[in-house]
Amino acid sequence: MLQYERFEKIMDLLKQQSSVRVTELVPLLDASESTIRRDIAELDKAGRLRKVFGGAVSAGGTDNPVNAQSRDMGAKALTRTCEKMQVAVHAASLIEPGDLIYIDAGTTTGSMIDAITCYDAVYVTNGARHAIYLAQRGLKTYLLSGQVKASTEAIIGQDAVVSLQKYHFNKCFIGTDGIDKDNGYTTADIEESMVKTEAMSRSEKAFVLADSSKFGLVASITFAPLQAGTVITDQLPDSSYRTKTEIIEIK
Repeated sequence: MLQYERFEKIMDLLKQQSSVRVTELVPLLDASESTIRRDIAELDKAGRLRKVFGGAVSAGGTDNPVNAQSRDMGAKALTRTCEKMQVAVHAASLIEPGDLIYIDAGTTTGSMIDAITCYDAVYVTNGARHAIYLAQRGLKTYLLSGQVKASTEAIIGQDAVVSLQKYHFNKCFIGTDGIDKDNGYTTADIEESMVKTEAMSRSEKAFVLADSSKFGLVASITFAPLQAGTVITDQLPDSSYRTKTEIIEIK
């Protein structure tokens, strides 16, 4: 069962009975206790439930969407989950035996990890949580060195850029805050943008993962022009983007 599906089942159960225990979720979700505790921690961080000893309780009986201004990983993981998973599953299917793969920090790229079936590949990431989860799945994994950004759990800055410079990737999978025909791929953090730019430049093939809501948005920093990457999206809202770069649309 994929992470977003576990999230939905946990929240559905809380609507019915206002509290859940980790031990009752293990057979229901067919997941380990450690996985369920991690899911509960993320849902708690996003404000959708309240973590308690041994389980969780309803967060005031509400399951409202996360405030759009919240940019932390817990909150972002709970927005447009179905669309992100469609994109992530397709992205994971592109990994081939023998590949050296870079996976960017972020929620859509993180969703790839559940869907990876290629164990005969090497994975490099700047996502601190991504690295742990990749390793837990038995995948050979390397984590970049550098500054840790708490809100996104990304390794960023010049040290991370230097860490990347020894690699020559077959494929990289990059997240973005916005995709615009004039401004390219953008993000809100200049130190994150440096890492994205370097990773793309060191990859034979660069894929940018974005649900359809990202088109037409412009964040403060451009990290690459549109033609530098192939976009994987759930739905393309404007066909004119196809004149700018390759688009893989998951319908």
